[in-house]
Amino acid sequence: MKIAIIGAGSGYMPGVIRGLLHRADDLAGAELAFYDVDAGNMALMARLATNMFTAGDATFTVTTHTDLKPALDGAAYIFTTFRPGGMAARHLDESIPLKHGVVGQETAGPGGFMMACRSIPVLLEIAAHAEPGAWIVNYTNPTNIVTDAVTRNTGIRIIGLCDQFVGDTEMWAQLLGLPYERLEVDWIGLNHATWAERVRLDGRQIDLPALLADLEIPGEGASPWRDPSRMAELAKALGFLPNSYSKYYFFHDQVLEELRAKGTTRSEDIQAMLPRFFAQITEESIKPDPDPSRERGGGEHGEFAIDVICTLHRDESRRVIVNTTNNGAISSLPPEAIVEVPCLLTAAGPVPLTQGPLPRAVRGLTQSIHEYERLASDAAVTGSRRLALQALMAHPFVTSKHTAEKILDEGLAAHRAHLPQFS
Repeated sequence: MKIAIIGAGSGYMPGVIRGLLHRADDLAGAELAFYDVDAGNMALMARLATNMFTAGDATFTVTTHTDLKPALDGAAYIFTTFRPGGMAARHLDESIPLKHGVVGQETAGPGGFMMACRSIPVLLEIAAHAEPGAWIVNYTNPTNIVTDAVTRNTGIRIIGLCDQFVGDTEMWAQLLGLPYERLEVDWIGLNHATWAERVRLDGRQIDLPALLADLEIPGEGASPWRDPSRMAELAKALGFLPNSYSKYYFFHDQVLEELRAKGTTRSEDIQAMLPRFFAQITEESIKPDPDPSRERGGGEHGEFAIDVICTLHRDESRRVIVNTTNNGAISSLPPEAIVEVPCLLTAAGPVPLTQGPLPRAVRGLTQSIHEYERLASDAAVTGSRRLALQALMAHPFVTSKHTAEKILDEGLAAHRAHLPQFS
């Protein structure tokens, strides 16, 4: 069995390697075909993986490739985790919208749109070279839009992944005083736009509105990125759990000012720490029993992806939250929409579990985001500037046609090298 890992030079690879070690017995003997355009980082991660596998008695074979087709030949599973244009492109995604009074973010809003336009052509190329019957297991952002483009434009099977719900569930367990390991939460909606009305403790549904009515709004918590104080404030108003990206929609103007005042983008912050991160990885990679940094992705990120691959490969029949075709699971969205919902995953793929309608208070918002995503997917595939403008005008962050035009013009010019479809 062969697994192709596209983006194998990524800083997330140590977590993926840990995920592979976690399921080494279930994938014994597999070939791992590493592919990346950055041959140096890929070689580093291959050395790290080989030594970690040897120390863990894992029987994987690691091959490295800078040509895409040989990496994909014979691969039953294609794990995609790459960022076209790297962190420099992410900085543009975050900074360009800010100049025009719109939140700059790598997956949501105009920044996410530009990343979709860079990611989708690469995913379509991967799908064109994939073996018939292969599965793409995708982490490349924005995963909902990428999954839509591959689903509607190719015959290759794809599952979109995001482990945000894990961190959000941990945050809510802490805020509500509930044991995380005994909770099951039905997060439903779209990637980075999910909501939860149903929470079960030991299999029994809890009275969430009553819990939220008594919830005290914390000050600045231990996980400020997820903004627990704003999440608690929002949940008390809604009567159900919002995902941590909801702050960009319900506190847009405040978050915009905070991002502007901060002075650096998240991309710049990450770029500042990457030399130290890769120096530590390099030092560990030559040790007989490496222990690489968990600063980028840790183990949880990789374990989720590898668990999905194992579930498909071994027909394990597990409940997972992934991005896939709606097929009526959420009655408030079209059957063909790509949604993020609990699914029963087997060797045949994910079967979305029926969830009913979206909560009324966020139904219109989520439907608007879906329509934006559909337009964004079509624009990224066709290179139509008209569709691109329509997509930005449809997004809830953007309230002016002229603002949408300015962001689009600047974004297309800045990312020209990675947007062949718009040339």
